[in-house]
Amino acid sequence: MELLLPAGRKEHIFAAFNYGADACYLGVGRYNARAGSENFTVEDYRRFLKFARDKNAKIYITFNTVLKNSEIEKVFSILDEIYDLNPDGIIIQDLGLAYLVKREFPKIPLIASTQLGIHNISSAKFAEDFGFKRVILARELTLKEIEEIKKNTSIEIETFIHGAICYSYSGFCFASSFLGGHSGNRGKCSQVCRMFFDGDFKGSVFNLKDLAGFDYVKKLYEIGIDSLKIEGRLKDPLYVAVNAFVYRQFIDEASGKIKIDGSKKEYFRKISKIVFSRKTWNGYFENDHPEDCIDSEYTGNYGLFIGKVKKTVRQGFVVDKLSFPVKKHDGLLIFEDGKPFPTKVFKVAGKKIFIKPFKHFKVNSDVYLVHSVKLQNSFPIRLLKTSEAKPTIEISVELQEGSINVKAFNPVREVGKDFSLPLKTEKPEKITITEKMLKVEFKKSGNYSFDVLVKEVSVSGKFFISKRELSSARKQIFKEIEKLLFKKKKYKVSDVEKFSLEFEKIFVVDDINFDSFLSLPDSHFLNSILFLKSFDVLKFRKLIDKGFRVGVSLPLIVKTYEEEKLKKFIEKLIELGIKDFLIPSVYGIALFKGKEVNLYGDYTLYTSNSETLKFFDSLGFKSFTYNVEDDFQNISSLSSANGIIIIFQDTPLFYSQTCLKKVFKSRFCNLKVCSEKYRITKISGKRDKFFISFTDCRTVMFWYYPLNLNRFSQQLSGIRRYDFINRFYSSEKMKEIIEGKYKKGHIGNLLRGLK
Repeated sequence: MELLLPAGRKEHIFAAFNYGADACYLGVGRYNARAGSENFTVEDYRRFLKFARDKNAKIYITFNTVLKNSEIEKVFSILDEIYDLNPDGIIIQDLGLAYLVKREFPKIPLIASTQLGIHNISSAKFAEDFGFKRVILARELTLKEIEEIKKNTSIEIETFIHGAICYSYSGFCFASSFLGGHSGNRGKCSQVCRMFFDGDFKGSVFNLKDLAGFDYVKKLYEIGIDSLKIEGRLKDPLYVAVNAFVYRQFIDEASGKIKIDGSKKEYFRKISKIVFSRKTWNGYFENDHPEDCIDSEYTGNYGLFIGKVKKTVRQGFVVDKLSFPVKKHDGLLIFEDGKPFPTKVFKVAGKKIFIKPFKHFKVNSDVYLVHSVKLQNSFPIRLLKTSEAKPTIEISVELQEGSINVKAFNPVREVGKDFSLPLKTEKPEKITITEKMLKVEFKKSGNYSFDVLVKEVSVSGKFFISKRELSSARKQIFKEIEKLLFKKKKYKVSDVEKFSLEFEKIFVVDDINFDSFLSLPDSHFLNSILFLKSFDVLKFRKLIDKGFRVGVSLPLIVKTYEEEKLKKFIEKLIELGIKDFLIPSVYGIALFKGKEVNLYGDYTLYTSNSETLKFFDSLGFKSFTYNVEDDFQNISSLSSANGIIIIFQDTPLFYSQTCLKKVFKSRFCNLKVCSEKYRITKISGKRDKFFISFTDCRTVMFWYYPLNLNRFSQQLSGIRRYDFINRFYSSEKMKEIIEGKYKKGHIGNLLRGLK
């Protein structure tokens, strides 16, 4: 089992590998899910890769964001530059990028990011069929679900074991994007879920506690999980060092290498909390509808709880107990009436702690240790100078009297070249050249941009050759190798794939809007297709009887225990003659493999570049939906594809496995019926208003204002799509919207640009 640590700074690399990590993940350039971290250059990557490989460790590069059309060529250039180094793997969200890498850089192992939404067996099978080596599972899965996915696929499985957890399913959050133009799918999340809200739910009600999965390492090891991942590219280097060390112990215990007693395990848990920890929980491993998972009071680092204030003394206080040693210069965080007060220790005498700045604290105020000088000194982190990793060239050398022949091969790009040079040889009066001497000479590649693997050497005959002559020949050949075997590729910009769809309008309608929709004038249904978001077979029959071209809008999330039910439902609809399916996630691609149906990509498949269009075209998709958070410039670059453009929609900002009503049932007695909608207001920053609904015990949050592009419909090319789901609309309001008369709402990132 691999232990995988984050690297958002140079210090993280040395901290991780010196304290037990098997691998690190990091960003090269800015196209990754942590744009705010210290993303590295290609030169940095070369040095880190050499350091890792000297320790028999790995480095994975993150390209786990959605890419705009103009960015594909830039990422292509980075990949081309590192390709010869034979990267250990790249983590990808964008399906277009995955398609490009598979085609142009086939030796790079692909890892499906958690942003890709791999949350059931079908989605894992999609990744396996595509050619991904590994999937990073959604955090919202139980141990049972993880085990089922492992049993039913042969792909490598990676799971998160420690760190912060997004409230929404990763890859399906639009809150940061719509509220400020900073998309979580572009690595620029503004952490709306950590903000303060008021209304039917009060506080930081989306603030999930941090995952601390110490107790689940052994079970995950027994299941056969290939890699355990720790979150935290924006954390302190000490966080990386300590958690690398701690989880190394738990993994080694799970594998039988060591034994750890209870007191040591407790110590490991404590030092992990000190380096950074919100309140913690066990994640979704035991229950995918948890109750004790949100801290609505405080969103920052608590550290380790060490006791309560017993009484105040001059310049300090007495604690009732001291669960961890406190020393001079340690940092404390003291909570009085729920409000945090940071301070520093300048003296300790037993249970008396003296602090600066001083404050008179109430009895029973909670005391947390947030920085330990002793702990920091126990985990020194030293930056080391490292050389750069080089690509490897395989050579075979044949030496004969008067000439030398060298076969050189680049195993990554699979290109080779034969070189022949005349040589001045002499009779063996002094020393006869041997195969060993020849091999030693051709291993010398220190001044060149590649390393040499000498596969075969042969010497025909007996003769002498001077060191200078042989060295000169080697240098000539190596210079030619640099010129000829590392030729870079050029990204070929091709025409955008055009999807020929015969419809002018597309509607997506759910159960609560079904009757209103059918009350519309028949003229609105001409040359249109209706995707019904419902599990009511009778409604589908009714639409067919009325002559509608009807399809199915599939649910975004289908847990493994729900898959069989969905498959049976789909079979019933196919028997009715329905062939059109709107696919929101990659699970749908695997679900319909081999079936004669028409697939349409929904907006959560993120079509933002021409490579994604090529991929959908290769699958035989009938059409695709433009990325709902995209901007006018990028949409225009793909306009010739004639895709589906969402004109009107209540877009879910959060889609969460955590049911707020279950979490806060004791605090909010008015929350009784799941079908009811509840209102909240964001207090932090602009006072935006939202409504919350509950679907299958999942929380879905919407902006009070719908996405409405009616004002720009003439400038936007593509097939118009109108979604009447998640909120009730009368037939009169629908008519206004379809006719373009209703223009209230927000326009997403259309004009301000998607960052």
